[in-house]
Amino acid sequence: MQSAYNVPGIRDRIVQEALRMILEPIWEVDFSVHSYGFRPNRSTYDALSYIGARLTGNSGTTYQWIIEGDITSYFDTIPQRRLLKEIKKRVADRNIRDLLWKFLRAGVMEQGEIHETLTGTPQGGIISPLLANIYLHSLDRYMESNYLQLTKDARAYWRKKGKANFLYVRYADDFIVMCNGTKAQAYEMKEELKEALTNMGLKLSEEKTKVTHITEGFTFLGYRIIRSIGSNGRMVPKIDVPAEAIKRFRHEIRRIFNHSSVSDSVSAKFLAANRVIRGWCQYYQGTSNPSRTFDRLRPEIYNGAANWLGRKYEARRSKILQRFGEGNTLRTRTVRLLEPTEFKAKRHLVRPRHNPYTGSEQITRELLFDWVGSWDGTEYRQGWRDLREDMILFKGTICAIQSPDCISQGKPLHPSEVEVDHIIPRHRFRDPRAADLMDNLQPACTPCHRAKTKTDSKVLSRMQR
Repeated sequence: MQSAYNVPGIRDRIVQEALRMILEPIWEVDFSVHSYGFRPNRSTYDALSYIGARLTGNSGTTYQWIIEGDITSYFDTIPQRRLLKEIKKRVADRNIRDLLWKFLRAGVMEQGEIHETLTGTPQGGIISPLLANIYLHSLDRYMESNYLQLTKDARAYWRKKGKANFLYVRYADDFIVMCNGTKAQAYEMKEELKEALTNMGLKLSEEKTKVTHITEGFTFLGYRIIRSIGSNGRMVPKIDVPAEAIKRFRHEIRRIFNHSSVSDSVSAKFLAANRVIRGWCQYYQGTSNPSRTFDRLRPEIYNGAANWLGRKYEARRSKILQRFGEGNTLRTRTVRLLEPTEFKAKRHLVRPRHNPYTGSEQITRELLFDWVGSWDGTEYRQGWRDLREDMILFKGTICAIQSPDCISQGKPLHPSEVEVDHIIPRHRFRDPRAADLMDNLQPACTPCHRAKTKTDSKVLSRMQR
């Protein structure tokens, strides 16, 4: 079984990217329009737009039962030999197939020991999502040939006979099937999917695969989708932010502004918080009423940051606001703390999707959003960003070293290009804090700073001898 920590090295990733560039155009031509995950010009927004459109209006009154599909440890359990058979159908070049086989069988090193990888794909590898889509293409074809290619009239006739129609959406190993029949027919489809996956050597997760009524709501791709009464008095689909997502967001903000980290720079904390706020809010801008959720979170972010500043400077709220306050938020000289309410609602409609390899359009960019465990503003050298801002304020942005390779040539640099150089190297000070006094700091461009650091290191090496 593949390990979640099986991350290929840089050389392997380059080779895998070359393989992806060769293989993706071959399969992208035939991939189903109902598959959205890890594909060019497709995203979670497109999948949700398709679902919302099918739950709106007359069709929305009939598709009531939702099968929330989930495959147990899919990326870890893909049968490798069957996967290579699928690839062999389209790729005649044996060298490419052999190279893929080597990646699949490369093994995983854990605590100095190498473990065999007899199933699954190399997680963390560039080629892995494409291989996963290639293997599940069989499931897409199965659903299309049996249920998804019916015309509107055929669906109506099928329904009059008391049989159910189905709609299908897949994003990587997560998928949903919408049923306009009875609950019993939805469960029959669940068993049919279970059998189809078993024949593919996969296992449908009994715990995560649920049959839910649309009025109870279900979670898909991190969104809460439910059908309830709208402002016009009619039943309409709504896409909301799940309570679990709000809880995780609050936990992440509290982790960043933890009182035990008051030694870190203010700008570092604001930058870390902004990454989380921007990513989270942009992901949920397409929900039904995001401003309501964003407005509830704004005071929690503001108060968390203000309380952290109060602890850091041992000052009252009024003093903190006097120094850092700006309108309804806080800022340093270079970084402004974002407000969730700055992100307005966006509507994503079902529209033609351009196939980059054929030039054709299909109805149905990849958004990666994973800030859990991300940088929380902790610095390797605590307080360094604030010290850098103070140095720029007092000494400007002109490189003070001016070596022959200087990129500024006596002209001011952009603040983002300025590096802090110690006039007397840090290793000459018994107390490192004395090295960080303003008199010992000077602005430098990157080439000059690297050249001086290299020279200082050589001097230190000679002294140690």
